[in-house]
Amino acid sequence: MKKTLLLGLIAACQAQAQTLPPSLFLPELVLPREVVDTSSFPVTLPTAAPKAPISGLRYNYEGVSKSLAQYQDDAKVRAMLVIKDGKIVYEYNKFPYTKTSQHQSWSMAKQMLSALVGIAIDEGTIRSVNDRMDAYEPALAVNGFAGVTFKQALQMSSGVAYNEEADRFKLFLDTITDYYTLGSSGYGLREKTTDAALTPAYAPGSKYQYASINSQAIAMALEKAVGMPYQRYLELKLWKPMRTPNSAKVLVDRSRDAFTFCCLYATTRSYAMFGLLYAQGGRLHGRQIVSSDWVRRSTTFDGDPTNWHAVPVNGNKLGLYGFGYHWWALEGERNDFSALGVFGQAIHVLPKQNTIIVRISGDFETVGAHIEENVVMGRALADYLD
Repeated sequence: MKKTLLLGLIAACQAQAQTLPPSLFLPELVLPREVVDTSSFPVTLPTAAPKAPISGLRYNYEGVSKSLAQYQDDAKVRAMLVIKDGKIVYEYNKFPYTKTSQHQSWSMAKQMLSALVGIAIDEGTIRSVNDRMDAYEPALAVNGFAGVTFKQALQMSSGVAYNEEADRFKLFLDTITDYYTLGSSGYGLREKTTDAALTPAYAPGSKYQYASINSQAIAMALEKAVGMPYQRYLELKLWKPMRTPNSAKVLVDRSRDAFTFCCLYATTRSYAMFGLLYAQGGRLHGRQIVSSDWVRRSTTFDGDPTNWHAVPVNGNKLGLYGFGYHWWALEGERNDFSALGVFGQAIHVLPKQNTIIVRISGDFETVGAHIEENVVMGRALADYLD
């Protein structure tokens, strides 16, 4: 009787969930998280005053001159952190958020997954980015992921049939149902990723199509290659070497498999440290954590000419955003790039100016409304700080 009532409640929630405002969609309230510990020897980045007050910044977007304060208001910014030459030059936290608040990454977690694949290749546990993922995880050979390489999945060109909005939403509902029915209904992440319904829609490598399920497939193959759960590998190979002062959390399903297409929870300072790692070619605190070659190939068109130019994404009206190895490569001469998450999460990395800009937002009204403005503002801010 209790099981029947619970299933009825879940069904009712599923029927109404898509009508909920995005601000109320908080998976951490209904699914567990695991802690990602930081180093025993953390590094606190120094602070410094910028050459000129950042409040004086002006930039032009769509014919309008705007200030940083206007941008923060329009884009519903909750927190923002700017690093210049390894020093924090600006930090903003809107009440009730503080410098120790852990913010949901959404799809910025994909860029950390990319870094871990690069580390595994650097260390030889994955032989090549061109290797088939099912050579490491045979369970991926049962559907459209059969024969798909790490590179094809990283570049969002696996060819697997996937409706990003509908299927990603269903993935959350199925994993939640699986968790609360102890597996008698719904599906875990592994089952969703190896679902026979994920059929080939086009030849791998022939077309860009953003599909978050690619990230889960990559993680399955990565885990088999390195012999440990994703969250432990993240802790061992990235979080502790970055020596960020703050731990993080990763959302997991009933089987403790990690959500790798989203759902890392970390501070702005941790996100900025990750951006600094990539701004410095994979080197941080005197240690080469990920190879400079992987950073370049992952994030720029120069590094890999097969990276996608001007990809279809909400808000990409000017065609500024391309796509590399799970990173958003940006058009232009700067070779800058970005991590992005829905509702306004971004880590804008400008290596030539050694500048990193972290933005955390609740920009729910129009998906992608300010992603290009974020690039325009970020480039203007980097110029302003030089």
